[in-house]
Amino acid sequence: MEAYANKKQAQQRVDRIRAFRAELAQLRGEGALDLTPLQQQSLDGHLGATLAGLAAGFDVDITDSEKRIAWGMRIASTIAGLALCAALVLFFNRIWGLLPTAAQAAFLVAAPLAALAATDFTARRERTRYYTSLFAAIAFAAAVLNLNALGAMFNLPDSPNAFLVWAVFGIALACAYRLRLPLAAGLVCVVLFIGMSIMRWSGVEWAYAGPRTEAFLAGAALVVAAPATLPRRAFGEFAWIYYMTGLAAAFSMFFLGSVDGTLSYLPFARHRVEFSYEIAGLAAAALAMYFGARRGYRGIANLGAGFFALYLYIRLYQWWWDWMPKYLFFLIIGLISLGLLYLFQRLRKRAAQGRAE
Repeated sequence: MEAYANKKQAQQRVDRIRAFRAELAQLRGEGALDLTPLQQQSLDGHLGATLAGLAAGFDVDITDSEKRIAWGMRIASTIAGLALCAALVLFFNRIWGLLPTAAQAAFLVAAPLAALAATDFTARRERTRYYTSLFAAIAFAAAVLNLNALGAMFNLPDSPNAFLVWAVFGIALACAYRLRLPLAAGLVCVVLFIGMSIMRWSGVEWAYAGPRTEAFLAGAALVVAAPATLPRRAFGEFAWIYYMTGLAAAFSMFFLGSVDGTLSYLPFARHRVEFSYEIAGLAAAALAMYFGARRGYRGIANLGAGFFALYLYIRLYQWWWDWMPKYLFFLIIGLISLGLLYLFQRLRKRAAQGRAE
């Protein structure tokens, strides 16, 4: 059987087989195709064996009901991970004052190690990675709690280097066990570490001052550019997470810069800085839509489209609401929305043409 690098590729093969079967049944019903009983039996046997092999090797979803159940399992595992992380933090807060310092330190060190051991144990025994992802989330939360609590216990100075430690831990978890959520958390920490480090190097007290937009944009740009430097065969399935995380951080900084120009390093008047970020934010969202449509990354195209629309409507409200007649304001909003609808349809059509080629 054909070798597959990961579950995603195997699931794509299953989806193609299901679509092929549905189209074959449609063609037979229309009289456009008529297979002999022997041919039909041979084809059904081959497809059935292929689906069985993929299900056994990758635990893929063969039917629509299995897909719906799988989504429910993902949601349940995510909620369970978040709830257990919250329980861990609240438990620490409840018993903290009852423990001596040595016991506190031992507990903080043992918690992420125990969660990491549970992550490795489940990864070796399950293919779906639901429990693996759950324990990995607990391990990451325990690592964050570890540094925060130890720093408070021994009165250590605040440092952005903590975000570097968490970033390395999260990305290492993701690469070792092929997990998406720890990777996204690690990449967020990368953006925060780079932004806070730049602020510290520029003489800004990062722990008390507001964020400087260009500093965090540098981290976001590095995350977006990272997939181009990573081995595609090993990390190609994670590329969209880099793009989504970096773009979400960049869009947030564009919006922040457009609202408060004093958070920028740019040596211009506040209104000029805010206007520059307004234009840059809209342009970045448009480029994200184009890139997502061209590359087939639906999530990136949707993120760009959502930010573009939300950002534009907020800007229009701030510009026109106070002085423009309300009926004219909503009329313009409606016309702009129709224009965006036409633009999105064109992008979708172009993406479909690219897939056909």
